[in-house]
Amino acid sequence: MIFCVAHGFMRNTQTFPSFESLLRQPQIAESFISQKIERLKKKGIYQWIWSEFERESSIDPQISYPSQGLVRTPYDSDRGKDAVVIQLEKELIENTISTQLYYLELLNHPDRLKALLRANAQPFVPPSVKRAQPIFVQAEAERRAIAITELALQAQGADRPRASRTQRLLSGPFVKLGLQARSILCGSANPECWGSAPALAVMAQVHSLVGIPRDGFFTDIQRQVDLAKKALEWLEKSPVLIDRPQREQQHLLGFWRRNLMGVLEPEATKALPRAEALYNAGVRTFRVYSPEPGTDLVWTVMKLRQLQRKKGWEEIEIFAGQVISVEQAIDLQKRGANGMYVGIGGGGRCITGVRSGLAIDWPQLVEKLRGQLHIPIIVEGGASDAIAQTLAVGATGIGVTRSVGGGTIESPGGWCYLKDAISMFKPYGGEASARVKYMGGRGGPFGVIQYVEGQTTEANINYDRVTVPTLLHNYYLLNGDAILSLVFQNAVDIPEFQEVAFNALVRVTPMDLTLRNTH
Repeated sequence: MIFCVAHGFMRNTQTFPSFESLLRQPQIAESFISQKIERLKKKGIYQWIWSEFERESSIDPQISYPSQGLVRTPYDSDRGKDAVVIQLEKELIENTISTQLYYLELLNHPDRLKALLRANAQPFVPPSVKRAQPIFVQAEAERRAIAITELALQAQGADRPRASRTQRLLSGPFVKLGLQARSILCGSANPECWGSAPALAVMAQVHSLVGIPRDGFFTDIQRQVDLAKKALEWLEKSPVLIDRPQREQQHLLGFWRRNLMGVLEPEATKALPRAEALYNAGVRTFRVYSPEPGTDLVWTVMKLRQLQRKKGWEEIEIFAGQVISVEQAIDLQKRGANGMYVGIGGGGRCITGVRSGLAIDWPQLVEKLRGQLHIPIIVEGGASDAIAQTLAVGATGIGVTRSVGGGTIESPGGWCYLKDAISMFKPYGGEASARVKYMGGRGGPFGVIQYVEGQTTEANINYDRVTVPTLLHNYYLLNGDAILSLVFQNAVDIPEFQEVAFNALVRVTPMDLTLRNTH
């Protein structure tokens, strides 16, 4: 038996197809996955996955505990009130699980993991200071806010050999995002997508940060802790680990576990007890999350570092946001943040900007932060709709929610959906929606809920380009957008892209927006 050894990961060349054949040759890939499923059945793992999805697939949050389940509330969309619960057909479930397993194996291919470890061995490379971009200079002079979709990139790189999409996929693209290398795509804190163990686990397994929510049902610390434990159990029982050498299994589990990020309140009195409970459950990465401005964010990061030292914890990672100024960002960096979040009010279901009169102007803040920080910036609020532009401005991470997790078997509700005369869907709300606040026990007198800042809509099973409702299909397509961003700047990696693409930014006209969309 021949083994290839590289940076701690090994490939069994007799049983594992090459990356190219797994990607390009359907017969080889399908045969490999079929054989893998047979081995999973013999070990009882396949049956465990089915039993777990059966538990997840409930409208009763007590049955689906600790996950959120397919919860109904008085605040669901009008169309959904008469809908009936329906389970996917067995054949579609089987096909979806097979597809999910395919993506897990492809994205954890030993040759791809070499790139992960190379990125992990390198320090984070922050975007450098650039000569003032006329777009931003003019906008500041005119007191004008720039939305990210107003920007686009001119293609570059005709003086070099063309970039390979396959090579870019083989290398991630991975970046040093915090203390370890990760994908640039990061799961948000929304319980409507990430309030289930399989959703958290598959994101962690494709090397993405993902938030263990603290809103909705997970306002209760014990419920959030139990969700973290269940997600860790999914990681330990991952089909990816089967047939891999013990050393490689430990390396993978170590990376995956640190991708689970416990979301904390901005107030230290609430955040520290939650952090301690999550740490004891095995969580080592945290996000201090404050949608509103204030000094609490910096104070709580500082207190969390003090708690780490007092308790003698192993090193933890701390991400913090939402940052609204250069001064706040620098202060968070000084106090021990490993990364920060930017962006208020521009998400797919967030209406904070509408209700508060805020401009969604985070591109200008991110541009101002170039050269000011040596830690990465993750952007939420429309960034997943404009990956190339967001990276070019100076961000390193892209927050994703419904664009990846909505309406999939991994999202809350498992393989159960609601069905009406039009489509199959799951109820879906923003983090500050009436739905989520109701689940968190935040209803007022006569059913009035205060300060609703998120829409409640639906996540359809076929809402986008989905052929099978697995989260990883959506993830793979969105990761493809990042790869195309690199290809059309002919850049090898994200740091190079951020260097060359900044000066390629242009401001687009309404007609350009029309031509870039399908018409």
